[in-house]
Amino acid sequence: MEIYKTAKKYRTRLSAVMAVLFLVLARPTASTLLWGLILIAAGQTIRIWSSGYIHKNEVLTVTGPYSLSRNPLYVGSFLMGMGFVVCMGVPWLAMAFLLFFAGVYWFTIRWEEDKLERFFSEQWDRYRSRVPRFFPLLRWPGYRRGPFDLSQVVRNKEMLNATVVATVYGVLWIKALTMN
Repeated sequence: MEIYKTAKKYRTRLSAVMAVLFLVLARPTASTLLWGLILIAAGQTIRIWSSGYIHKNEVLTVTGPYSLSRNPLYVGSFLMGMGFVVCMGVPWLAMAFLLFFAGVYWFTIRWEEDKLERFFSEQWDRYRSRVPRFFPLLRWPGYRRGPFDLSQVVRNKEMLNATVVATVYGVLWIKALTMN
């Protein structure tokens, strides 16, 4: 249990260290930057959509994107990470990213699920049996509508995340322009 908590606690710092390392190794081109942008935009859209639903530590969110995946924020983060790997133009970074993401987020998700089970035991059991942990349900009838709240996006600091994403993407463009 302690390793789960440690992974959750340090995942942002570890991600920042990986991002800097990846930026140093990156060899972006206009083509890789444009292809990667598709995944980055998809991931950021999923994160914003998810942030508008979740009320952390208040209720078990089971509607909107949370009716398709128990961890849509992390699905969005995964897509953004893969998008950045494409942008960087160094194929072996994909394996490094996959290993990093799987290691850190597996522990993080387990820690969060243990917490949710303690807080919302009966409701959690029903939810867990109906919705997959990570890979979203691809059947739309499984979708459960709920109220999207833009102010939750702000409260959940998703706009800060979007700013960081845009900044890193800009740095990659600068690197691509100065490498040629």
